[in-house]
Amino acid sequence: MAWIVIVIHGTFWLGVIPAGPGSWLLFEMPPIFVITGAAYFLGEGSKQGRLAPANYFDFLLRRGVRIYVPYLVYVFAAAVIVTVVKWDGPLTLGEIGARAWSWLNPVTRGAGHTWKMLSWHLWFVAPFLIVTALMPLITTRRVPGFVKPWMLASIAGLVVLALGQVMFPAPVDDQLIKNTIFYTFWASFGFMLAAMPKRWSVGDYALVLVLALAGMIGAAMLQPTSVTPDMQHNKFPPNAIFFLFSCVWTAALLIGARLVTSTQSEALARSPLVRPFMSAGYSIYLWQGVGYSLAAYFGGALGLNIYVIWIVAIALTIALGLLFAPLERIRLPKRKTS
Repeated sequence: MAWIVIVIHGTFWLGVIPAGPGSWLLFEMPPIFVITGAAYFLGEGSKQGRLAPANYFDFLLRRGVRIYVPYLVYVFAAAVIVTVVKWDGPLTLGEIGARAWSWLNPVTRGAGHTWKMLSWHLWFVAPFLIVTALMPLITTRRVPGFVKPWMLASIAGLVVLALGQVMFPAPVDDQLIKNTIFYTFWASFGFMLAAMPKRWSVGDYALVLVLALAGMIGAAMLQPTSVTPDMQHNKFPPNAIFFLFSCVWTAALLIGARLVTSTQSEALARSPLVRPFMSAGYSIYLWQGVGYSLAAYFGGALGLNIYVIWIVAIALTIALGLLFAPLERIRLPKRKTS
């Protein structure tokens, strides 16, 4: 979350570094879903009876509240800001209804009723909700012991490649379907990692890294007119090149993680610079839309340097995220697992 708020959206929303080279830093979403899958295993995934209808509904309700309620408060604030800033006369009942539905629906996320960066990052919420709902269904069987990461990557990569050849017609949301399938693979992988943390070696990850890098280079050489190195273009919706790119980064991160001791990890978690993003990461993610939009609006009006606007945007985002963080810690009472 710190990487997204500070580096990624500083790059793509404010242009603090060129977007072309900056697109090679867009590795953040697969690790987020890997963490989602791992967190599911640690919290729910090892329990018996989790697919019993009552237990599954209970899981959906509790997780849905934790994800949607913070989103609901954020989009209410965003809709108010849009109404104030873009006031265009009396609001009819129909206009109010259209505006409310546009924001309340995480698939449309304010489309047609937004302003500046208020909704740019909200594409994440709908696939996050769906992948979370799918976790109990897609993790019922363990992967056989002989399976290696390169095998998993090959299967997932072929599926992503095939999806790239298909365009789902309206009213189906093509990007939502592709995002959901793409990030479901990463969440499933996270579940496997949490279930058996030492199952695969550095060599296994290194092989994935090398093969994925070779695949990217080969695709660029064989199809130079249809393959672009701009990962922002490859990310929406995620295509085969973005999958290979994500494999390279994820493998590198997993290799690097083996070099970090538990003592170092715990010390980092206690750092006052990191702690806000750990305790209020989802809220900070949501409120960066307001933080960046207001900083850009007032900073532009005052003629501030872009780097000053960037710092103000980060500070305002963290402050708002911490203010509204209690919403993401709402817990409904748990049912007893049957």
